[in-house]
Order: sequence, then structure tokens, then C-alpha cells
Amino acid sequence: MAAGSRRLAASLVLAVSLLCIGTPVALVGAAATENPLAITAHIGYSDVVKAQAWMPVSIAITNNGPAVEGTLAVEGASSGFGGAPAPAGYERHLVLAAGATKYFHSYLIEEAPGATVNVRVVSRGRVLATQSATPTHSANTLVGVLSSDSSAFDDFAVVHPGQVSPSVVHLGLPDIADTAIGLRPFDVLAIDDFATESLSAAQRGAIADYVHGGGFLLVGTGASWQRTVAGLPADLLPMKIGGLTTLAAAHSLGGLGGVQVATGSLTAGSVWLAEGELPLLVERTVGTGSVTLAAFDWKQEPVSGWVGTKGLLRQVLVRAIYGGQSPQGFAQNFGGPMGGPFGAQGGSILQRSSALSRVLGNLPALDLPSLVLTGSLVLVYVLLVGPVNFFVLRALRRRALAWVTLPLIVLVVAGTVYGAGLLAKGQSVQTNQVSIVHVESGLDRAYEESYTGVLTPTRGDFQVAIENHALYISPLANYMGYSGQPGRGDIRVNGDDGTVTLPGMIAFTLRGFAAEGVVAAPHLSGHLQEANGQLNGSIENHSSTTFT
Repeated sequence: MAAGSRRLAASLVLAVSLLCIGTPVALVGAAATENPLAITAHIGYSDVVKAQAWMPVSIAITNNGPAVEGTLAVEGASSGFGGAPAPAGYERHLVLAAGATKYFHSYLIEEAPGATVNVRVVSRGRVLATQSATPTHSANTLVGVLSSDSSAFDDFAVVHPGQVSPSVVHLGLPDIADTAIGLRPFDVLAIDDFATESLSAAQRGAIADYVHGGGFLLVGTGASWQRTVAGLPADLLPMKIGGLTTLAAAHSLGGLGGVQVATGSLTAGSVWLAEGELPLLVERTVGTGSVTLAAFDWKQEPVSGWVGTKGLLRQVLVRAIYGGQSPQGFAQNFGGPMGGPFGAQGGSILQRSSALSRVLGNLPALDLPSLVLTGSLVLVYVLLVGPVNFFVLRALRRRALAWVTLPLIVLVVAGTVYGAGLLAKGQSVQTNQVSIVHVESGLDRAYEESYTGVLTPTRGDFQVAIENHALYISPLANYMGYSGQPGRGDIRVNGDDGTVTLPGMIAFTLRGFAAEGVVAAPHLSGHLQEANGQLNGSIENHSSTTFT
């Protein structure tokens, strides 16, 4: 009996030991397979970014497990550039059914190359999945290509006029932003053999605004001219195409034979390459930008294999960067990033916000307190300290308590006055906003940059509602407290309702955000005339907006 008990005890000890050893292994195996969410994230275009420009963050989330409900958070890391804060974090509600895949798009400013973007899925305070995206290359000059050929315009990358070293990125339909702000990083936007009818109305408007604001558009036609120009705004193109012809020998193209060329009538602009009377390359100024139309297909033989193609593309690049109005136009109208050929003034909106910190942090002078209210408070205080206190203590026959009641009355009155002031004035949140609209003659669209500063009397998280669900929102470059020390200005943008959250606000310390977009231009008209050696002019405002 005793031996049997010992064998039973030994068996139990062995079983428990095996269970303790096996449990961690089982837990590790379960942990390896318990995360059903797979996140794929890329920043920029094919992981190529341009510093100080809005870059897309493309996200795909696949759910291989049960349905998930939570929050998708996109957060950029601070580059450390000049003490700049991290880019705004973007959040949106996420509902992902079992087996489903969803795609998301947001934009961040890369102040310096190499900054990592983190994508997380959070549910009930717990991180379900995370993924980082780091760019592989930073471009100084960016050429965006929209074509059915994955190698179209790759020769741009091997031509280097001056100090320019272009990077070519091939775009898909989702890469074309709905506003010109998202297209601003492209020094050249090239379209060749692409069904532009598939572009949405917003994307077509964005391309038009991009050109009007100083962008450079290159269009190839040739045999594929119908599908290429079908979805492009007609007022952008310098030529109305109506047919196609084949050149037996194109002397302007090095004697190439069999080149298919689109034919038609010029609507505006000038021809800078022709074969006799037949235009081959036509350029038109549109707003402060320009459009170059090639009557041939850049990617079709014999042009695609011609050794002179690189020379032509080099001339196109020189015209795009150094010629026409686009270098200054885009910077002035659509806020060209500093360091790019679209203007070296201004920098990103985050950097430009630093010049407005004092304006945004300005507190208006408070009105003097009411004389009636001040006199009433003084009268009540005098009555309490004097007659009321004396008669009450005398009635209680405890006049010796005056040493206690007098300080107590002073504290109560002071606390009451302070509390009343705090309730009346101390809880109000002060907001200052500066909006700058860049209006160009003849354009019905304008670039707008808006800066909002918030000052609060208390600590905590504050939320700001904005009218438009803008994607292009950045924190202010710095904020100044009473200590005079700059600090971080991280913010979170809710993509569902457009609210902006300012976390961890400090009392009377400027925090805020900057936003940019393209808006309908206010209608202004100007008149100028010379009379007797003097210039007399006037400006009329036909809009409902008041300008200072």
C-alpha cells in the first residue's frame, strides 16, 4: 500500500513537471499564430520620398481571423530637423470582417529623409498589430509617370541638366491625389498611353489645379492619343487632335521612319519641334504652369529605341525646371517646397508656421473690471470685516474671537473673488487663426494656407473641430510658453470626422496646427491708369471675404 502510494505520488510529480515544461511551448506556438492581422505599409511612391513635401502612406490590412473593430493609427517619427515636431498622427475607426482586406491612404510631411512611419491597429487600449514603413530613397527632383508601360519615361533618370538629378516613379490610379496639394511634389507629371477616362472628377480637377498653380504636365499621344487625352481637361491641351498620320522619315527625330504622329489644330501655345508644318512638340502656358504635348508616343517604337530620346527628355526637363513661369508660380500659388525647382521660398507649411508663432500666441488685452462690481465687492468686504463681524461677536459675547474671524473673512472673500474670476474668465479657451489666400490673375482657384493657434487656461487634451475633412494638416513648428522654450507640438487628426486633438496641453502655452488646400478664389478686380504723370489705381472686392 505504501509502495503504491509512492508510485502514485511520483506519477503526479512527473505529470506536473511535463505540464510545466509543455505549457510554455504551447503558449509560444499559440502566440506565433494568434495574430491574424497582416499590415503592409509603404511611404512615398514606391518608397521614394521628397523632403518637405506631402508624401502618401499606403496601407493594406488583411484579417485572417475573426472580425476586428478598433482604431487605425498612422504616426510619423520626428526627424529631429531643427527641433521640428513629429508629423501629425492620423486615426480612423476600423471595422474589418473575417477574411477581409481594406486599403487606406493618408499623407504626411517628410521634413527630412529617412523618417520612419508606424502603422498600428488598436482595440480597447491593446495593440493588435503594428508595422513600420521606411523610405528607400529621397528625391530632389521627382517625375511622376502615369502609363500602361512600367518603363515609360525611365530615361528621365539618366539626364542631369545642371545640378538636377531626377527620380522617376510610376503611378497607379490611386496615387493621383484628389487635390493639387497631393500632386505638388512632382516637378514633372507625365502621361502617356493611359486611359485618362478612368480618372475621377476630383483627380481631373487636381491635375488642372496642379498645372494652373505652376506644375508641369507632359502628355504623349501618337497612336494612343484617344485614350490618353479623353479624360484630360480640354483647356489644358495646346492642340485639338483629330487624326493620325505616319511619317516615312522624320528628320526632326534623326530621320526615324514609321513614326505615328497625331494631327490636329493648335489652340494655344508655341511649337518648339516640328516636321515641316507638322507639330511634334507643342508647349502652352496655363495659369502659372505649362503643358507640353508630344504628337508621338514616347514609349512606342521607333521613338522609344531612338538614341536621341534622352536629349529630347533633357530639353523637356530644362523647360520644366528652368523655363516659363512654373518655378515661381507654383511656390507663390500652391506653396512649392523649399529646395525644389518649384521655388526656394517658404519651405513646408510646418516650417512656415514658425514665422507666425507670435501672432498666433497673442492674447488680446482684457477689459478693465466694472467699477460698480469693484465698488460692491469693496463695500461687502468692509461691512464683513467691520460692522457685521463686530455685532455678531458682540451678540455671541465672544469678541476675543476677532483674531480668528478677521483672517477667516479675508480668506473667504479672497477665495470667492478668485473663484468668480476663474469661472468668468479663467475657463475660456483662446483661439487665433491666420489664413493666407494666394490669388493669381485669371485663376478661379487659389492656394490657401491656414494656421490655428490655441491657448488654454488649464492642462489636458483639447479637441478642435474643423469644417473640411482635410488630409493635409501639420502641427505648428514650435510653441512658446511663458518660459520662452520651444516644445513639441504633436497632434492627432481623426479622419472620420475631421477633428484635431491636441494632447497634453499646458496652461497658456501655444499649441495648434496648420492646414493647406486649394479653394475657390475670391473674385477681385483691379484698375490702374496713368494721368498727368501719376498712377491711380483701385481694387474691388466682389466676394464675401474681408481682406486685410
